[in-house]
Amino acid sequence: MEHISFDVIIIGSGATGLRAAISVREAGLSVCVVSKGSPGKSTCTGLSGGVMAGSANRETHDTHHQRTVMAGRGLNEPELLEILVEEAPLRLNELVLWGINADMIKGYLYAKGRAPELGEEIVRCLLRKNMALGTHFLGNLLVSDMMVCNSAAGVSAYEKLSGKWVALTAKAVIIATGGASALYLRTDNPRRILGDGYRLALEAGAMLQDMEFVQFYPFCLSEPGATSIVIPPRIADRGQLINDDEEDILEKYEIAERPAGERARDRVSQALFREIYLNHKNVWLDLRNVSEEDWRVDPFSASFRRLLSERYGAGSRPLRVAPAAHHSMGGVKIDAVGATSVPGLFAAGEAAGGLHGANRMGGNALSETLVFGARAGSAAANWASRSGCGDRQPIVKALAESARKWASGTRFGAELKEHLRRIMWKDGGIIREEKGLSGALGVIKEIQKDASASSSGLNGKELLDLIELRSAASVATIILEAALRRRESRGAHFREDFPDQNDSQWQGHLQVRLAPGGEYIWQFEPKSK
Repeated sequence: MEHISFDVIIIGSGATGLRAAISVREAGLSVCVVSKGSPGKSTCTGLSGGVMAGSANRETHDTHHQRTVMAGRGLNEPELLEILVEEAPLRLNELVLWGINADMIKGYLYAKGRAPELGEEIVRCLLRKNMALGTHFLGNLLVSDMMVCNSAAGVSAYEKLSGKWVALTAKAVIIATGGASALYLRTDNPRRILGDGYRLALEAGAMLQDMEFVQFYPFCLSEPGATSIVIPPRIADRGQLINDDEEDILEKYEIAERPAGERARDRVSQALFREIYLNHKNVWLDLRNVSEEDWRVDPFSASFRRLLSERYGAGSRPLRVAPAAHHSMGGVKIDAVGATSVPGLFAAGEAAGGLHGANRMGGNALSETLVFGARAGSAAANWASRSGCGDRQPIVKALAESARKWASGTRFGAELKEHLRRIMWKDGGIIREEKGLSGALGVIKEIQKDASASSSGLNGKELLDLIELRSAASVATIILEAALRRRESRGAHFREDFPDQNDSQWQGHLQVRLAPGGEYIWQFEPKSK
């Protein structure tokens, strides 16, 4: 098993991991960014709309804070929120100084590029900076296991094409793997965003929180053969949202917030799920009467004009839309610098929980990656600088042993992943209730058992599918259990059997960690005032 050492290892090459790596290199330490695909590719950042919230203007600053709290339904961690609002303007200004192609308009920085992958400009900017600083990248590696102990840390990773395993050791590890939206049948995320980082953190001894809060974006294309492309919320607001009976959906469900795709994502997604999957009607977004001036309401909307009109015919017919899993608000519990409860282990971006509360305001995800990626990188570098040179050979030996165990798993990982996605979409997603959640939990636990069935000589894609399946099943189980435990509705978590928000009992965080025997230990932490 090949062994390579660095001061800091970062798992994930989206904006969070890339910004963290810059901080580590600026501190003068060696860093390796490990990614499933090519560095910066197939990330949520690249597929995003490239919209980043943050302004130094005091009035816009206050509005940013207020809207984030409103979206979070009272569960935003105050310290993390203050940091985001205060430091987002600094991080956005950095991108401008580093040469990003973007415009700042009314408290938002809009990356320029070709729709729908506007976020690629953010990735390109951060990659250029990293290349100039000498960051080390290792792509096409899937991390299977992680160990953090005694001033030493390490991960084992598998490369599909060569069939080789590699052990990477360091003094600190940063988890920047994104969320878990690809656990659902419909998602606008890359299909391999399955919660790997959550499993790794949990097994290393860290705590997860708020895992029941999964955000769905309502206005995603649902045309036959089309991917789930996000339609910008402000242009969607200028169209008409109707069902097959030509009922106005926003009026029917009394949704008055505007733009609804920014400020009422949860309620609009619930309305569309009812119409499409429970009432068995199509939902259409009619943009035919949108004026040229309206298409230019913001750069995000304007960039989609050609794509939606020329490729999908938005100027001549309504577009079929449906919600899709979009963002995970929960994640690893961190402090202000991204440190977890495990010394030497850090997390940031969508892999971490607490900032957004029960729902996320549009524009905050990318700002979060920059603000907390920078903080986690600096904190990890500081930790590594103060840590001694511990013996890494015991970790390398343990990682090699863990790698050998993976080859004896099931050959049906790909099929079981798709089965899991269908179950999560039907009963663990937008509209939840006890019977459906309990049934889904039983099925997912059976999938976990199937994933542990013995087979010999796994390699290549079969082995990758198995590793991802075990992460997916573990994280799906936690999401379902958290959703069962939270007996209220709040933000992106809607319980049909408990439709009201209950602050007297549930204004706080559900947290989970692993016991030495492997069982989950749950606790409820009331939110600090």
